[in-house]
Amino acid sequence: MPASQSVALPLRGQFRALYQQLKRRGALANTPVIFCEGDSWFSTPLAMNLLDWIVSPAPQDEERGVPLLGRGGLFFRAEHSGDHAARNPDNPKRSMFVRDNIDDLIGWYSNFEFDLILLSAGGNDFVEGFLKRTLGNRNGLSAQAAFQLVLDSGKYETVRKAYALFLQAAIAARPGVPVLAHSYDYPLLIGRAGALTPGNIGVAALLKKSVGPWIGPYVQGIVEAERPAFGRMLIDGFERHVLRALKADARFAAVFDYVDLRGSLTRPEQWFDEMHPTEAGFHALATKFRGAMLAKLPAAKR
Repeated sequence: MPASQSVALPLRGQFRALYQQLKRRGALANTPVIFCEGDSWFSTPLAMNLLDWIVSPAPQDEERGVPLLGRGGLFFRAEHSGDHAARNPDNPKRSMFVRDNIDDLIGWYSNFEFDLILLSAGGNDFVEGFLKRTLGNRNGLSAQAAFQLVLDSGKYETVRKAYALFLQAAIAARPGVPVLAHSYDYPLLIGRAGALTPGNIGVAALLKKSVGPWIGPYVQGIVEAERPAFGRMLIDGFERHVLRALKADARFAAVFDYVDLRGSLTRPEQWFDEMHPTEAGFHALATKFRGAMLAKLPAAKR
């Protein structure tokens, strides 16, 4: 096994202590230090998620001594399932890129020499309450007509501006540190809730039997045969109007990038529910994401 392995720490005091130990030993010169903020694609406890697969090895990789992430790494994980990128009108406390939360994160982030920021944000902004408010009680909508209502809502612009607010603060705090986000993949199981078992979330499953769905109940006004196409349009719109637009923005072009995960998981068995891949599905996505991460790190830390 490699001597340097990845460590993920959600508690600031723990992170600070280990960071200081690495600094005293002179080990920061070849240890990636990575800041993570995001939603359930980074944090779901249902299975090994996208970020888990990068921080931790697959059993077969561990047996073969395959490095987890180049030369290992120190990860600070601030993500929470259910968080929105922009202000969540239904639960403002579950909002990532709003001034109060940004000030809190950046006030701390600026005190450490991070090599990379990973973001997973925006998927929750376009489901549940948003779909209910946007589609209302309309019936017989085509996918295109429903998507036009999404465009008219201005939600993509709202989410893009929220990302921009965070990016501006991060760049001001530590200029030149790359920021890597990702698109979501096309949902294949619209209306499918996630079954909870003691095997995936422990004894809490005995109290709560399922999670979701977040899309199906709110798209009943769309012609049934058109619902999959609408789901694809939502994902394409996020890539085009949020991620691609941010990358093209002269203010962020030097630091912001994203991994396009669309079309990666094309089989229903790769999906746990409407919005979350299975463990195997996340593993496939992590393979793509890991490569892009390594390319962003300094050569000495890959």
